[in-house]
Amino acid sequence: MKKKMLSVIMAGAMAVSMLAGCSAGSGIQDGDKKIQDEEEQARIVETKQERTKQGEAKRTLKIFSHYGEEEKPAIDYAVSKVKEKYPNLEFEIEAHPQDDGQTLKTRAATGDLPDIMHVNAGDVAALSTSGSLLVLDEYVKSTGYEDILLDSAKDTPYYTDGKAYIFPDGGAQALLLYYNKRVFEENGIKIPENYEELKEASEKLIEKDIIPCSIFAKEGFVIGGFFDMFAMKYNTGGLKALSEGKAHASDEGYTKAITKMIDLVDLGFFEAGATSTDYETAQSLFTTGQAAMFINGDWDISSLTEKLGDDLGYFESYPMADAGKENEQNPYAFAGGFSYEGVAVSATTEDPDLVADVAAIFAEESIIGGYIYQAKIPKIISIDPDIKPEIEIPELSIKEGEEISKMTFDTTWTHALPNVEFSTPFVETLQEMLTGMDAQEVIDTIDDLVDSAN
Repeated sequence: MKKKMLSVIMAGAMAVSMLAGCSAGSGIQDGDKKIQDEEEQARIVETKQERTKQGEAKRTLKIFSHYGEEEKPAIDYAVSKVKEKYPNLEFEIEAHPQDDGQTLKTRAATGDLPDIMHVNAGDVAALSTSGSLLVLDEYVKSTGYEDILLDSAKDTPYYTDGKAYIFPDGGAQALLLYYNKRVFEENGIKIPENYEELKEASEKLIEKDIIPCSIFAKEGFVIGGFFDMFAMKYNTGGLKALSEGKAHASDEGYTKAITKMIDLVDLGFFEAGATSTDYETAQSLFTTGQAAMFINGDWDISSLTEKLGDDLGYFESYPMADAGKENEQNPYAFAGGFSYEGVAVSATTEDPDLVADVAAIFAEESIIGGYIYQAKIPKIISIDPDIKPEIEIPELSIKEGEEISKMTFDTTWTHALPNVEFSTPFVETLQEMLTGMDAQEVIDTIDDLVDSAN
């Protein structure tokens, strides 16, 4: 019995010893595997860092961006900064046409999107649905782009669906109604403060063969902003409220606004062929004194100041209010506001890690380039104080930068409306209005659109 017990005890001891040995061996193997995994990860990181440093040899990336006369220096600067990190990459810049995103939508349908592109909310609404844009959630963090954004701009990369599709490069921007002081002064016409004075001034300008206001109405955001200049005097939600089905054109305030607007258009407020006029032509009409006023965003202040100097001004409150009610009818309600726009990456680009990093650098440096070459004051990142603009920041830009804090933006840009079923035909209606529609036609058409789109 003792022998049997002893055998059992010894067998148990041997078993425990063997198990312990196996366990120890397993630990060594796990440790070796962990070391191997860490070495592999280090090798991968080193490879990515080397690729990041050198870029892909002789590869050419296509960048789709606004690249007109005013933007070219800033974009060229941004590309040069990218090449400091990626010397082996080449870049092909494609100028962004003023076509409300139609080119991008067409190219997405044919699978021909550029690697990197500047987009707005309207573009993202279409391209994200088709899966054409790379989701940048992880890249916004890994590239360090999130770290350079001001606290007030931390959410700007994210679209309404909660995903990041852009490295944002904008901020709150106002649509301004500019005026040429000299044109008004030399012709003895008072700069208007309300609608009645605006209409009277327009009549006098037309008598002198001067266009009251030039506009590039082929762009939806401009004609949409013109609509809001009137509508927001009665409803600060403007066209946005219509797009959301919260208002109708037949509401009393909108009816008054549309009637005023049509009266001014019928008077000859804009140049002939306004719906086909491009930006360069419309701006030239204004800066050469052929037009007394001009509609565009605050980003145009530097360019206009360069050409007009101290003769340039803008209305601190749109002169579309009823006489005597200038301070009652939402004087600081402005068209424009925050817009979802920035630099996006095609979902089909080769090596998205690399291209996303390029896009992040390009976005940041284009903001800095805009500051250096266009005196655009950044609104979502801070600029190194050692960086100085090559041109003096216009006093009007500084003034507008201070005043924008009291402006209210309850509406938005037409291209920022998520309801594209409303925004596209709405813009088309306003463009048709310039070629001949009466007020009731416009009201009925917009009402039908509000109901059908919502």
